[in-house]
Amino acid sequence: MIEAVSPPPPESTRWPLLQRLLARVLSLLDRYPWLLPLASFVAGAASYFMVRRGETLARTIAIVALLGWPWMLVQGWLHRYLIRKFNSRWTPYALQMVTQSIQQEVLFFALPFIIGATQPDLGQWAFTSLACAAALISVLDPVYEKRISQRPAMSLLFHAYCSFVCALVVIPIALKVQLENALPLALAITGVWLLLGLPRVWSDLATRRARTWGLAGLLLVPALLWLLRSHVPPAGLSVTQAQITQSITGLNPGNQVTSFTTSALKGSGAIAFVAIRAPMGLEQSVVFQWVQNGRMLDRIPAEIHGGGKDGWRTWSRKRNFPEDPRGDWRVDLETPDGQLIQRLEFTVS
Repeated sequence: MIEAVSPPPPESTRWPLLQRLLARVLSLLDRYPWLLPLASFVAGAASYFMVRRGETLARTIAIVALLGWPWMLVQGWLHRYLIRKFNSRWTPYALQMVTQSIQQEVLFFALPFIIGATQPDLGQWAFTSLACAAALISVLDPVYEKRISQRPAMSLLFHAYCSFVCALVVIPIALKVQLENALPLALAITGVWLLLGLPRVWSDLATRRARTWGLAGLLLVPALLWLLRSHVPPAGLSVTQAQITQSITGLNPGNQVTSFTTSALKGSGAIAFVAIRAPMGLEQSVVFQWVQNGRMLDRIPAEIHGGGKDGWRTWSRKRNFPEDPRGDWRVDLETPDGQLIQRLEFTVS
């Protein structure tokens, strides 16, 4: 007598509980697409204010934001594997949902830090506007699905930009790396991501012209970001107090001064005072740049240390002025790479 042997269950039914759970999660996100961006933005805002208070929990949240990077690096190969492993109508949808959700997470997490560090500089405004636009695109499904997810080359560039923005914020907080070193490290991570993703999009670039433009973009985009690095907001640093004064008592500045007479300026000089909050444990170099009528006269270095509740207090005192000091003056507080942290202005008549 021969027993009938039932065939093995289909591949798609081996993980019924996981599939049902995944289906419910995707259904919830599909029904309420604003939930994840809102939660990501709240987490970023909470981390931003915790960094301002010097609390270590913000570093933990920042590290969690990095967990999406491995997915973005391997999602091309993982996509093909999971399609073969789980032959289900949910699989492609789930993969796209996870990738889009990670992009929303890193962008909305980083936005409070970028917005909080943006100064009245045209380049910084442009960078912050671009980050806000990318975050908005990540939640607009009609635009994202037609313009990003269905085009491997555009998807690669969008992933790379998300990685760059996230690295700018996370590296100083989680690894205590100075901003002038964090930016090239973020660019290196972006470059690695582009190189790893290039084979996946090479077949999508069908013509020689498309491949030429693709390779040019691979080389030029990181180079352009490096050349424009001074216009990237110094994410992670925030100024709590800044003023021009003529006196310092202990660590407290005197009355704020916005205009000087020539005699008063040469008699007592001028002091640019700032208090800066930074992530706990971060030691950051800064530069006070004194400028008269658009001409840079002095660059005075200083150091700040993160973790203080009210910010690290430092100042630059200038006593030596040109023979004719009249005109418009400004003091730009910058990182060594030229990222503007704060701008102070006064006039001399």
